[in-house]
Amino acid sequence: MASDNLTVLNALDTARTQWYHVTAVVIAGMGFFTDAYDLFCITTVSKLLGRLYYYDPATHAPGKLPHSVNNWVIGVALVGTLTGQLVFGWLGDKLGRKKVYGLTLILMVICALCSGLSFGYSRKVVIGTLCFFRFWLGFGIGGDYPLSATIMSEYANKRTRGAFIAAVFAMQGVGIIFAGLVSMIVSKVFLMNFGGKAFSTDEVFSTEPEADYVWRIVLMLGALPALLTYYWRMKMPETGRYTAIIEGNAKQAAIDMGKVLDIEIQAEGEKLAKFKAANEYSLLSNEFFMRHGHHLIGTMTTWFLLDIAFYSQNLTQKDIFPTMGLVSNAKNISALREMFETSRAMFVIALLGTFPGYWFTVFFIEKMGRFKIQLMGFFMMSVFMAIIGIKYDYLKTKEHKWTFAALYGLTFFFANFGPNSTTFVLPAELFPTRVRSTCHALSAASGKAGAMVSAFGVQEYTQDGNVHKIKKAMLFLAFTNMIGFCCTFLVTETKGRSLEEISGEDEKQNETQMKSNRTDSGLLNALDTARTQWYHVTAVIIAGMGFFTDAYDLFCITTISKLLGRLYYYDPTTHAPGKLPHVANNWVIGVALVGTLSGQLVFGWLGDKLGRKKVYGLTLILMVLCALCSGLSLGYSAKGVIGTLCFFRFWLGFGIGGDYPLSATIMSEYANKATRGAFIAAVFAMQGVGIIFAGLVSMIISKLFLMRYEGEPFNVDEILSTEPQADYVWRIVLMLGALPALLTYYWRMKMPETGRYTAIIEGNAKQAAINMGKVLDIEIQAESDKLAQFKAANEYSLLSNEFFQRHGLHLIGTMSTWFLLDIAFYSQNLTQKDIFPVMGLTSNANTISALREMFETSRAMFVIALFGTFPGYWFTVFFIEKIGRFRIQLMGFFMMSVFMAIIGVKYDYLKSKEHKWTFATLYGLTFFFANFGPNSTTFVLPAELFPTRVRSTCHALSAASGKAGAMISAFGIQQYTQDGNVHKIKTAMILLAVTNMAGFCCTFLVTETKGRSLEEITGEDGGQNETQMKTSKPVSGHQDDGWE
Repeated sequence: MASDNLTVLNALDTARTQWYHVTAVVIAGMGFFTDAYDLFCITTVSKLLGRLYYYDPATHAPGKLPHSVNNWVIGVALVGTLTGQLVFGWLGDKLGRKKVYGLTLILMVICALCSGLSFGYSRKVVIGTLCFFRFWLGFGIGGDYPLSATIMSEYANKRTRGAFIAAVFAMQGVGIIFAGLVSMIVSKVFLMNFGGKAFSTDEVFSTEPEADYVWRIVLMLGALPALLTYYWRMKMPETGRYTAIIEGNAKQAAIDMGKVLDIEIQAEGEKLAKFKAANEYSLLSNEFFMRHGHHLIGTMTTWFLLDIAFYSQNLTQKDIFPTMGLVSNAKNISALREMFETSRAMFVIALLGTFPGYWFTVFFIEKMGRFKIQLMGFFMMSVFMAIIGIKYDYLKTKEHKWTFAALYGLTFFFANFGPNSTTFVLPAELFPTRVRSTCHALSAASGKAGAMVSAFGVQEYTQDGNVHKIKKAMLFLAFTNMIGFCCTFLVTETKGRSLEEISGEDEKQNETQMKSNRTDSGLLNALDTARTQWYHVTAVIIAGMGFFTDAYDLFCITTISKLLGRLYYYDPTTHAPGKLPHVANNWVIGVALVGTLSGQLVFGWLGDKLGRKKVYGLTLILMVLCALCSGLSLGYSAKGVIGTLCFFRFWLGFGIGGDYPLSATIMSEYANKATRGAFIAAVFAMQGVGIIFAGLVSMIISKLFLMRYEGEPFNVDEILSTEPQADYVWRIVLMLGALPALLTYYWRMKMPETGRYTAIIEGNAKQAAINMGKVLDIEIQAESDKLAQFKAANEYSLLSNEFFQRHGLHLIGTMSTWFLLDIAFYSQNLTQKDIFPVMGLTSNANTISALREMFETSRAMFVIALFGTFPGYWFTVFFIEKIGRFRIQLMGFFMMSVFMAIIGVKYDYLKSKEHKWTFATLYGLTFFFANFGPNSTTFVLPAELFPTRVRSTCHALSAASGKAGAMISAFGIQQYTQDGNVHKIKTAMILLAVTNMAGFCCTFLVTETKGRSLEEITGEDGGQNETQMKTSKPVSGHQDDGWE
């Protein structure tokens, strides 16, 4: 794409990291240095101001700023910051970044100095003057937010842009460290010369008169670093993007950026005019809202919610240190000693928690991405704040002070190695040049609005130090962070893409390139860019039949197990309906899982060794034969029938297992890259169709037999309540599941081998071109030479070091997430038949006949499936190419964890009759977010993340891990909860919630695959990428030796 973009923009995007980037970071970061310095200092200074100006002898307590005054001193700067953000953000787009950039620094320097010169005849005048200058200091700092972020984003190369923007913001960390050092040094110097007595010894002279100089000196010294960078800020040219795209001066942009990059850049006036004309829409236009509206909502809400939590921690820091035992009681020390100890305590927390967090973001943002870091940060902040809130009484004791300090420091670490950094970075990248500064300003202003909620809300609520209120506030902040976690899904990952690609400003260029791509008839390109057509739909149906049978069997066996118990395990001495012994029940259900796991591994390996097509028909034959034979399980005893059933269920599972890697791999290699995820998900979503059909078939068959042969309720006639004809019902239901799979056998045999396997693995480019040409109805070039090179470059095996280095983490990620998901998912599925009576959706077994019990159980499960399970599959199909696999998986794991935790915690409450539908809703939502979540994405991702040579095997390993998790469910959790003990069920549900959160964390081992070709994802096109990179390097005239 480089050749189609403006040369000046491409030069900026591909420039090597050099000295001007570092100077730009320092120059742009001075506003944030001053911001953090002021925020740190005012927290300690407010202690001193209270001692100096608000001592009341009648109280016999050290002076303290009244809460209203304290909120004004702190909050007025926030109001100024918010105002400055909006004003300068708007001016940055209207007048240019450079023209107003110096003004913000002048305001900061002057007002920082004047803050220290706040004099007056009374304390009200001193505080009033201080507040006045702090407002304008905030005004200047606020202007620096959008301008510095925008300038840095428009200067940086696309490979390290996030790191540089984060580094600008990380100057806050430097400001905090310097503020701590300055506060400690100045207060220590005055202590050594003018140290007063402790307040308990002398109330008046414990506040040293010289302390009035200390806070002024500390505030004024904050202006020095900003002042030193003023000259270099004025020397910075306007950004090339603003000059070229907004002002339309291509020549000046080329000259300015040529000097900065030390290369010659072409002006490209004609191309620039078209570029500018295509992006004229304003912030308030419908086009902006359609393109960027949800991103703006996302950046504003996440920053707003983050700052409520972040500033509530920052602003109450000075009060929490005594609880931790890090500072002495104010009555036992002098005013300067109190300032010194408070500064030292804050410095320790900042040095070990706050400061590292900023720089962890800088170093990892281009590896992990903004999106993952923001999610991780919000989640970890929520966890630590919740722990502090719940265990506050325990933590505030003297013996646990360092545990408290560690939790408190970790909260700040994950705020800064998290949303406090990424909420600053993302608005500087997501929006077009014309409104970039304004959009960043709106996002930042939302953050400061959140900080005001903190200063004037949370501060006020906890001002009396009531322990109960502090606990509630911390839990509220934990909840606020979780909302921020959810709102993060409104933004998108920007890593590794140019600003124009992210914002859509190069859309016209992309359209041109897409048209040129269509003329390229190479095999892989033809597959990736093929329009969606009928063969895709037929491939979904053909490939999905295995999953139809899988879901059909899983649904049916749950209801059939009820009937088998009535038919074969009735004991007259118990005077209770027959029920499968737990061991037999686990065998009937679990043996299919063992078969599935075995089939996945065997057929997955064969799919790579022999080809997908050669073994694909065998899995379907196995499924059809064994589904039919399951219904023909006969014997002279209960053990004989169940044993025969288990035998055929093993081989049914073996066939179903083989269909997992083969169907997923075939669909991924057939689909185009624009809709590949949706098609793979649609194959898996045939499980949803299987569930619906299973419910209908079970209800229809049992209802037909009921109408003709319904027996007496069990409590009326124990023997005849189990209708003899019921023995036909379960057999018919199982056998009918084979019919849809049987109908697709012919078309499965007609499918050709995938083009990728034929070309890359078998090396037969000509045959691949012929096969796919017929499927796509176009002529495709064989490209034998190119594919031969392609094949030679990717000969490494699954057990090689090269595979482990390239794909090891992804394989661990797909295996662990599927394993953890299936522990939870199958624990819900396999215990479904026992939970419906609790919900009141089925009658007591003693009051109905065997067929009536099967009908009611089928109906209840059908309702849950129809409203919870089935929609989830198809939500994934429709949204996977919009939201992405990664986000859907994270969201699903999180929501499953929430609903399972609620069921576990409130089980006693929910199982009562009056709350049965609440229980049903929570239960249904769990299934909805399982399927509109990891149950679908764990199937999709292994079909995309691995190279062609081992794709089927890697999918098999991932799927087999899932079935191992399902076996833990069948033979572990089932066994643990078999006696129906309420405490055990609650414990199991909490365990499943924790399991889902572990799956959530393991999701970070995989990567987003949306919109990329399989070869691009797996690195199989490495040679092609290298060639493209080489052709793009001459634009900037340098080798790209920047750091990552």
